[in-house]
Amino acid sequence: MKDLYGNDDIEAMYRAALAMPLDAKIEQAVTVIRSHESIAIQMSSDGFYNCNSGGKDSGVTGRLMEMAGVRHESHYSNVTIDPPELVHHLKRTYPDTIWHSVGIPLPLYMAKKAIGPPTRNCRWCCEIYKENGGNGSFKVVGVRADESARRKGLWRQIRHDPAKSSIMLSPILYWTEKDVWEFTHGENIPYCELYDEGFKRLGCVGCPLAGPVHQRMEFARWPKYELLWQRGFRAHWDRYKDQMRRDGTERWSNFKTWEDLWEWWLGEYVEESTQPDCQMFLW
Repeated sequence: MKDLYGNDDIEAMYRAALAMPLDAKIEQAVTVIRSHESIAIQMSSDGFYNCNSGGKDSGVTGRLMEMAGVRHESHYSNVTIDPPELVHHLKRTYPDTIWHSVGIPLPLYMAKKAIGPPTRNCRWCCEIYKENGGNGSFKVVGVRADESARRKGLWRQIRHDPAKSSIMLSPILYWTEKDVWEFTHGENIPYCELYDEGFKRLGCVGCPLAGPVHQRMEFARWPKYELLWQRGFRAHWDRYKDQMRRDGTERWSNFKTWEDLWEWWLGEYVEESTQPDCQMFLW
C-alpha cells in the first residue's frame, strides 16, 4: 500500500494486517515459524527458545509451535512475583517448561541495587529477571502490536538483537485480543483463571508501570507480595540511606524513612503513551 507520495503507508498496512481473518493469520503464523526453523536449529540444537509467561498470548504461541511441528523448548523466567494463580497454571499446564531463576526474590534484590527500587525510568528488574533469557537463541514471544502504541511502533514480526546475539519472532504480532480468545477457545487451550475474573493482562504483582490504583488493588488481593516488596524497601533503606551518590549528593534527601520512599514509589506512574515497553506484559 502506498500513500499519495508513493511511500509505504505503514498505518494502512498495519490496519490491513489486523483486519485479516483469523484463519489467514493462523496460516501465516505457522508458515513463518516453519520457514525459520533451520536458522533456529543452527543457533541452538534445541531449536526455538519459546518464551512462556503462562499468559494467554503464550498459550497461543505455544499451540502454533505445536501446529508447525518445529523443534522448540519452552522456557519461563521466574520473576518470583507473578500472581500465584498464574504460577500454578504454569506448573499444571506446562510441566515440561524449563524454569530460570535468579535465586533471590525480585523485591529483595533492591538490597543489591544502590539505585533503588525499579521505576518506569529504571527497569533493572526486567534486565535482570527476564531480558537475558535465551541469549544466542531464536526466541519466540507473544508480543502483539495492538497492546500499546510503543509495541506497534517498535516491534516487527522478525526482530534482531545483535547485542544479545538473538533473533526474536513474534508470530501473533498482528493478532487482536479477539483473535487470541477465539483461537484459545477453538483449540481448547487452558488459560489462567484470573482472566475469567476480569484481568486483562498478567504480570509482576506490584509493577510500578501498572499505576498506583492497580498496584494497590493487587496488594489488597495478594498481601504477602506487598509485605515482600516492603521487606525489599527496608533492606535497601538500611543499606544505602546514609551513603552518598557518586556526585556527592545525598541519596534519598527527600525522604526521612523507608515508608516515605515506599509511598513515593506507589505514586510513581506514567501514561501508556510514554510508558516503556516493559516486559511485565510481554508474553
